[in-house]
Amino acid sequence: MENFTADSEQLRERLEAKLQPWRIRATLSFAGLYQLTHELIKTAVVDGVRQFYLTGFDESGSIYDEVAYAEKVLALDSRRRPFPASLRWLVELEAISARQADRLDRIYAHRHELTHELGRYIVDLDFEPDMQLFVDALEILRDIHRFWTQIEFDFGTFEEYGSISLDDVTPGPILLLQMCVDAYVEGLEDDGSDQARA
Repeated sequence: MENFTADSEQLRERLEAKLQPWRIRATLSFAGLYQLTHELIKTAVVDGVRQFYLTGFDESGSIYDEVAYAEKVLALDSRRRPFPASLRWLVELEAISARQADRLDRIYAHRHELTHELGRYIVDLDFEPDMQLFVDALEILRDIHRFWTQIEFDFGTFEEYGSISLDDVTPGPILLLQMCVDAYVEGLEDDGSDQARA
């Protein structure tokens, strides 16, 4: 009976800790940050590869080499889905590894869980957001943008800026995400300070 009482007390304390307002805010913020990161990856993959086949513009908008895009990208997926096909294209060009492309399946699954089962991550002691998946997503996004930046370097896009290296360039989406990560961390630190004062 003593063990049951001790276990019940420990469970109650853990649940109370999880339901603290600062902890709920942290989970909600993380879910938003994770969602943003996933969307930036999708854009870097699908739109980035599509833009590679941009050939110009006319009065109706962008013009693409549709034949080359279909043959060299969409054909890489049996169902011709842009995201998996574009991922395979990026792996073939060594922008990311096959392991990273495979890891995106789990990253996507966790995004789905955080979006559709967010309440569970707030109240269920057995569910915590996966920080390692977030770290992996950041690494993959960074590698994809580094690949696109290298292509821009090869095209001479940065020549007018003089002698700069690949490491001197921070793509807009990476800058946006860094600002959001910094705000998230600052929020955690502020909440920690509030807890220390309480």
